[in-house]
Amino acid sequence: MASKKTARKNSAADVTPPANMIGRRLRQLRKDHDWTLAEVAEKTGISVGTLSKLEHGKTQLNFTSVNKLANGLGLPVTDLTNPVSAMQGRRAITPGGQGAVFEALDMEYEVLCSDVSNHQQGYLKAVVKSRVFDPELPWHRHHGQEFLYVLSGKLELHTELYQPVQLSAGDSILFDSSMGHHYVSLGRKDAHILMSMSLEGYQNVSDIFRT
Repeated sequence: MASKKTARKNSAADVTPPANMIGRRLRQLRKDHDWTLAEVAEKTGISVGTLSKLEHGKTQLNFTSVNKLANGLGLPVTDLTNPVSAMQGRRAITPGGQGAVFEALDMEYEVLCSDVSNHQQGYLKAVVKSRVFDPELPWHRHHGQEFLYVLSGKLELHTELYQPVQLSAGDSILFDSSMGHHYVSLGRKDAHILMSMSLEGYQNVSDIFRT
């Protein structure tokens, strides 16, 4: 009988890589609208070379860049992160471990329930990788409000205007996300959290672009 670890590994292997998913969607959009790569580059501020690599599955966009691409094309982010998001619907299901995954320097995000079109609210499961607060790293900052619920581990949330707050499994917090903030895992295990935030104009300053 396969171990739980092996089963999880096999399940993850079945997930379509975000680069391929988003690249295929971009190619279809260009075909539908008769856009050239140069025209998409002008709309989004993302280079022709990067867009070409994305369509061929040779590069990945971080979560910030996916939002930049969507905003430049006048689309909801979910139109790119889910291949069927153009369909209208009132229900969304993401089987465990099968959401599009994005990695940043301090966190790993899995996008949840993105197959309901035309909304700009993001639902994510995140693993906090940071173990210490780095005062040299620019603050996370984006429009709207952010809701966090700690699934496991212990989270320390740093913000510009308040003293750091420690949250354990079962704790939650809602805050103005235009206020600078950082996440830190306390203890030996990574903190796992559920997040809900506005995706409009989202920018994660700790994102890295991977080619």
